Amino acid sequence: MTAQTVQQGDLVTVIGLEVHVQLETDTKIFCRCSTEQTDDPNENVCPVCLGLPGALPVLNEGAVEAAVKIGKAIDAEIPEETRFHRKNYYYPDLPKNFQITQYDEPICQEGELEISVEGERRDVRIERAHLEEDPGSLQHVGGSIDTADYTLVDYNRAGTPLMEIVTAPDFRSASEVRAFLAELEEVLEYLGVFDAGRDGSLRIDANLSIIEGEEADENGEIGIDALEAANRTEVKNISSHKGAEKALAYEETRQKNAIKRGRVVEQETRHWDESRGITVSMRSKEEEKDYRYFEEADLPPLRVSHWKDEISIPELPTARRERFRSEYDLNEEAASKLTSTKQVADFYETIADEFDPDLAATWVADNLLGELNYRDMEITDIEDRLEEVTRLVELVAEDEITAKNARETVLRDMLDDEQDPDSIVEEAGLGKTDDDEVQSAVVEAIEENPDAVEDYESGDDGAINFLVGQVMQKTGGSADPGDVNQLLRAELEK
Repeated sequence: MTAQTVQQGDLVTVIGLEVHVQLETDTKIFCRCSTEQTDDPNENVCPVCLGLPGALPVLNEGAVEAAVKIGKAIDAEIPEETRFHRKNYYYPDLPKNFQITQYDEPICQEGELEISVEGERRDVRIERAHLEEDPGSLQHVGGSIDTADYTLVDYNRAGTPLMEIVTAPDFRSASEVRAFLAELEEVLEYLGVFDAGRDGSLRIDANLSIIEGEEADENGEIGIDALEAANRTEVKNISSHKGAEKALAYEETRQKNAIKRGRVVEQETRHWDESRGITVSMRSKEEEKDYRYFEEADLPPLRVSHWKDEISIPELPTARRERFRSEYDLNEEAASKLTSTKQVADFYETIADEFDPDLAATWVADNLLGELNYRDMEITDIEDRLEEVTRLVELVAEDEITAKNARETVLRDMLDDEQDPDSIVEEAGLGKTDDDEVQSAVVEAIEENPDAVEDYESGDDGAINFLVGQVMQKTGGSADPGDVNQLLRAELEK
């Protein structure tokens, strides 16, 4: 935590998170129903995920592997044995009226995740991460949760494997929460256990308290007594790190305003209504005892000691970012862009192994990612065209086409028309003009534009840009502007 001093009368924001991550498995956690998204309601269901009498759960091995990978990535303790429990509550999207989850013996315990806050790296404590099944989904027709005409229930999602990651109350602002969630998403995608493109793949419940006049310790942490005494508001229905920042900024302001006006902040569960940008009251907040946890009798204890020895994880984004900076001598901004996803980092390294790392960084981080972003595309959309992108960089590296033509014509035509770079260069006549032709164009531009020459000789260095443009027109844009600039200056100095 960042050190802070809290004076009497200060209002300190304290936030803890429960992050529900949908794991990337083909089937649900306790049955063989597909996890594929479908528009047809209640299609991917069976007696197990519907909770019909006599149906017994069978644990999905892939979900356990994903959980162990997450545990290793957050440097958590993975016990020799873990077990499942029933969490009892009544809600329309919960077909069994209980949820199979983990209680006091979760698969991951006491981990941490390093994040960057205002340029400073620090650790966020993770108290636990456990496996559980997802409920179904509710569709509010004619409005939001508090204004809908009626609500439909779809059980396609019921039984989808989730990992719930519970942090300590280590956040002091909504912006810190956003930084944590962005870092967590990166890590999960590197592990290959999570797909951010899936609808509802990341859902956040945030507990926010406002504490008055307590002294923070040297690590900036609020005393445990004050934390336990404060009324917590749980904010649900947050589905992104951007949404989390907005929701918690609103809730922080709402609670502080209430305290300043002398009102008591109720301990309750609130719903984030993204369309209105507000939180609305749902119900009084449950306590742990209300769920009446007891051990799941249909699932035996799970021994995971051999899993943690056999399962390995890839190089994670923070480590890869630092390696890119040292190995390829990249600045922090470029390294961050190039490690934003594992696919981008792999794409870059393949090209950097063949060409100058700076040239490869410019083409992947700036040119390629910029053009993909403009088209609302991802690097995964062109993974099968790596050889074509490599060839384009080769054309620039070997001085066969100008960087400008490569970027503004060839790359764009490659993405829009799915042509290969050599065909585009040939059809558009973008091959570089030979030196004699460029020199002739330079001489002609000087002879045809005496006013610009006079301006240049009078000290107006900007006139050279006009002359460069004239040469580029004469060469059809196939000359290198930097080379033309030098040739013009040399000719004018004669």
